[in-house]
Amino acid sequence: MQETSVSLLERIANDGRDDDWQRLIEIYRPFMYQRISSYPLLVSQSEDIVQEILCVLIREMPTFHRRREGSFRAFLRTIVLNQLRYAMRRTKGNPIAAGQFDRLNEHIEQLADPSSLESIEFDHQHDQAVFFHAASIVKSEVKPNTWKAFKKHAIEGQDASAVATQLGVTVNVVLLAKSRLTRRIREEIRGLVE
Repeated sequence: MQETSVSLLERIANDGRDDDWQRLIEIYRPFMYQRISSYPLLVSQSEDIVQEILCVLIREMPTFHRRREGSFRAFLRTIVLNQLRYAMRRTKGNPIAAGQFDRLNEHIEQLADPSSLESIEFDHQHDQAVFFHAASIVKSEVKPNTWKAFKKHAIEGQDASAVATQLGVTVNVVLLAKSRLTRRIREEIRGLVE
């Protein structure tokens, strides 16, 4: 069983091992790439921007200290915002971007306001990415039928008795799968989304 995310953040902040950094990159590279690619003017720069975000994250992680709920997500959002600002400055002189620049820049600047729709969407996408990564780890730790019971009941929202009938198990087995795997996923994402 892998250590929890809080442990991951603490290990990284205190000279984490290569596999700690690799795990952080596995979680965040796909999320960052999807996020940056959603800005039309920056699509061609997406990979470079993601690389810069990861470099800053690696450089700044030793100074990160979790102070409150959501502080890692806010820390990450600030790094993303700053890298997007740098990218927008590079794009400003591009004549193709001239008409779209101000609109996109305004859109990106909304990340500075935690209550803006852009920030709320960032947080939602972040939490989803972290959840799906944690779920893939937990899925690899359990039997396929246990995962099916959890997925159908906890993720898809199917009734426990219907899932039990589909899988040929008792309702109690379905409820236990939900409880056990929910707790395990929470352990994985602790500190990254809360």
